[in-house]
Amino acid sequence: MTAELDLICDGCRRPIADDDGYLWVDTAEVRRAEEAIRAWEEERTDAVDGSLSFSGDDIFGYPAKVRWQAHHALCDPAPGEGAYDIPAAKIRSWEQLLDWTAHLMEKSWLSHTDWDDILRGVHSGGSRLVVASQAGTPNS
Repeated sequence: MTAELDLICDGCRRPIADDDGYLWVDTAEVRRAEEAIRAWEEERTDAVDGSLSFSGDDIFGYPAKVRWQAHHALCDPAPGEGAYDIPAAKIRSWEQLLDWTAHLMEKSWLSHTDWDDILRGVHSGGSRLVVASQAGTPNS
């Protein structure tokens, strides 16, 4: 039996049915993060040799990753905004999650998002994508 994955809405904290929502990231926020990271690195790049140099305190000023969000369409705080989304129906299995991960790894912006937290959270109690049940077994 294969465990199914449930997408959990960040708004109402309930599972998202196949046609009712998606996992998404704000593309404008990703662009802002990319620009902020570029500026952070430029401020710390040596003009002579091009090396990046920073102190331990500088790390605290490093721009935060953009958070992937999960919402029912009705709970989405910004419906229709520029987003890269994955419909709930297309991320129900480990195989689909693996395919999406491979696909997203081709995107230059992925490292500026918290996709790694999505992956780590599936089994360790994450809040957006969770192991739901064994296929064919009703949720309790």
